[in-house]
Amino acid sequence: MNIPIACSLAEPAARAQLEEWRDLLAETAISTTRVSPSELAFRLRDDLPQLNAVVRLAQREKVCCPFFDFAIQIESDAVSLRVSVPDDAVSVLDEFAGVGRV
Repeated sequence: MNIPIACSLAEPAARAQLEEWRDLLAETAISTTRVSPSELAFRLRDDLPQLNAVVRLAQREKVCCPFFDFAIQIESDAVSLRVSVPDDAVSVLDEFAGVGRV
């Protein structure tokens, strides 16, 4: 299935949502790793309410930008949010990557 690389939000709403990601990941992410050109992994703090907030925001993001894929990876010593996009959306992920710098 070919999902268009487009956001259904108007520019102000898209910028506001990106700012939400910036604020949430500044509080929640311990580190960010570029797994591949099209995938990021944010190691998250061990905080259930913040993890719930990450899941809810990712669900909202999927509504307006269905080309994003989000996954929670659970390890014995860490929880990570993995964010991936199709190869032709790497520039969008690059912009997203800027929100998680800690």
